Amino acid sequence: MKRYLKPTQSTTSTWTTEQDCFLIENNFLSIQQLIEQLPFSEEEIRVRRTVLGLVRRDKQMKTY
Repeated sequence: MKRYLKPTQSTTSTWTTEQDCFLIENNFLSIQQLIEQLPFSEEEIRVRRTVLGLVRRDKQMKTY
């Protein structure tokens, strides 16, 4: 059975490479701590985490 990938929406990002790196390196921080460090809203941070694959990574690393 073939597995089809979801089409990704290409969006113009206002995130810089440095901000992306900070989010990846500090993915363990809470959303409130990230809001204090980054100039983005909670929703923007959640969407960016999804775009970068950090949500999927958290699910894969979760121990059952």
